[in-house]
Amino acid sequence: MINYSKFLFGACVCSCIMFAVTSCKDTDEFLEKKDSGNTGNRTEKANLFDFSTTREVDLQVEYNGYETLGPVRFSIYDTNPVVNEGTEEAYVSQNVKPLIEAYTDDNGKFDQTLTLPAYAKELHIVTGNLAIGLSHESVKVVNNEAKVVVKNDGSTQLATRSTLRAPGPGELTDVLGKLKSTGYEVDGSGNTTSVQVYKEWGTPLGKWNTASGRPDYLMTEQEKAAKQDMVLTDTEVADMYNTACNILPNDRTLDNSGYRNSADVMIKDDSEVTITALGSFTCWNTTLGYYYYEANEPTNRMDLNPIMLFPNTQDGKRYTGDVATTYKGNIGMVRGDVIQLMYYPHIADADPSIRYTEATTTFPKGTKIGFIIRTNGWGMMGTQYCTMSYSNAMNIWVSSTEGMSYAKPFSGKKFNHPNTTGEARTAMFSYSTDASKKYCILAFEDACDDTDYNDLIFALNPANVFVGLKNAEKDKTTTSCIYAFEDMWPSRGDYDMNDVIVDCKHQMNFTKGKVKTETFKLTTYQNVVEKVSGLAMRLNTKVTPSKIVMKKGPKDSNPTTCTFTKDSKENVYYLTSDVKSEINTSYIFEITYSDAQALDKCATIEPFLYGIRDGKNWEVHLPYMKPTANMDMSFFGTDNDYSDPSQGTYYVRPGYYPFAFQLEGATAEDFFETILDTKHESRPIDDFYPTFIQWSVSKGKECTDWYLHPTSK
Repeated sequence: MINYSKFLFGACVCSCIMFAVTSCKDTDEFLEKKDSGNTGNRTEKANLFDFSTTREVDLQVEYNGYETLGPVRFSIYDTNPVVNEGTEEAYVSQNVKPLIEAYTDDNGKFDQTLTLPAYAKELHIVTGNLAIGLSHESVKVVNNEAKVVVKNDGSTQLATRSTLRAPGPGELTDVLGKLKSTGYEVDGSGNTTSVQVYKEWGTPLGKWNTASGRPDYLMTEQEKAAKQDMVLTDTEVADMYNTACNILPNDRTLDNSGYRNSADVMIKDDSEVTITALGSFTCWNTTLGYYYYEANEPTNRMDLNPIMLFPNTQDGKRYTGDVATTYKGNIGMVRGDVIQLMYYPHIADADPSIRYTEATTTFPKGTKIGFIIRTNGWGMMGTQYCTMSYSNAMNIWVSSTEGMSYAKPFSGKKFNHPNTTGEARTAMFSYSTDASKKYCILAFEDACDDTDYNDLIFALNPANVFVGLKNAEKDKTTTSCIYAFEDMWPSRGDYDMNDVIVDCKHQMNFTKGKVKTETFKLTTYQNVVEKVSGLAMRLNTKVTPSKIVMKKGPKDSNPTTCTFTKDSKENVYYLTSDVKSEINTSYIFEITYSDAQALDKCATIEPFLYGIRDGKNWEVHLPYMKPTANMDMSFFGTDNDYSDPSQGTYYVRPGYYPFAFQLEGATAEDFFETILDTKHESRPIDDFYPTFIQWSVSKGKECTDWYLHPTSK
């Protein structure tokens, strides 16, 4: 047994942020008329309400009829976050935060028990995964159960040979005239004007089918077999596509987190290069090309020398149902298609007879490769090639080089997201395989109507030759909650619930839809503290971790690795023996598993206070939580505590207020102007949250979101 009076603080981490704030003062001023548990009359009955703000929900989510190619990420809200739902302008508001995000299995199914806020009585399941599109389904929680089935009402149109062309057999061509123009503006009727924006693209790679746009110069199976290091496996294509689907969610703004890359990829060694189609998520039948340069980035669009790659990047998976009503069956690209890029050393020569001579498959070290699209370039040929052929998106080119894009609306029209500076509206990042191979993933925003950067997605080979790319972050989700303690136990307090507050952040990192690592974090803050209390944490694991890393440091700086004192029998870590002396300190606990685990197999924590009171070991836990074996049990049943350890009831009292509680889904910032404000010391919590008493009296059946609705006082 640990004697807390001789206890030397070690260290540990728990995904929480902690606030040591005003210590209770022995005052009745605000409580005498409110709380029956202040009379000292031992004939009163204990309030057996557990003051819990959570509920366990058995949730089932299923995606039927979709080709998911891996786990599907979805978000769970307690309110509908979709703006303009049911229209072409629908998007997910970034101002509404999900309760939690999760993944299905590889088959698009999820069936787990989640801990959610008790106020989440109706769940909104929102999916932005590219394979699914923007999907929103709502479901009520009944008997702690909820089930959602997201159906693909029309069968997803697969890119098969039978749907690769518009009516007619087509013919092979490399004549740009069939594409109207790749370098000139068009008018509102689709007619080419005299306004030149870029050089017309070169077509030295070969020809394409005039009915579908499918290239005749795709790598053959024999060529792939001879250059296996230049070709992705089916598994790699599926994994990369799934990674891109979850990094680039549909109809949400891609924040500038390093994926919004305005620099072209650079080759660190002499190397061949291939491009692999991962997919498209657009209504446009867009044209893709590439260019390259060795020295400084180009500053004039006419300095680019684009080469045709895919005349038509439509893969037929944007819409379900009748293809003829959308892109007219013009499927010119199939996921997994590969094209070998060629290097032409005389590409900038003015003489066309020299321009494409001495071609080689090897790009010199230091070469930078850029990519460009002509939005709906294929569809401009007429309504038989795309029902949206003549529209406001006709004069848009997107380049991966900063300043080299071009977007000009027709007269009297405007874009939702204008691009007057030639911004490079591309996303680039590296994808790492389990075999330590790093590939480049490239994605485009093809119009000026949104900023989700997922319209066209490609991968570049080979591995480990492209530099300057941000690694694709592990998929993660973060939940938060508050633990609030009264430090006067077992005596009655003032129930301002701010003597120690722990703002708990729990981050879970996913690998292929399962949790590989998770992190708990605590940071201490101070308001007014009179008593000395330590903070400890019990760690509850369902699966034995392969590694636990503990860190500690000032709250907004880089923490250092440390070791916290641990009671192995109790699986308790002692973070600090004096919260007040370590204000503004963060404690971090990183857990790694040998095998990735389901979300409901993640660890849980139980923060609690500890110290010495009247010369005895003292602890304060949440209601009903059992203390450690180090606790002096003589405290129970004294003063304002009505616990009965023989019945498994701990830390209960009469009246409306608890000694401690957890507020699921809350953060410390929610309380900066109420119970964490020094001028509000010793005022009971319901002075600021008027429905708290109703929640307490109803034993949690009413006003379950009371802590989300403060009043100003």
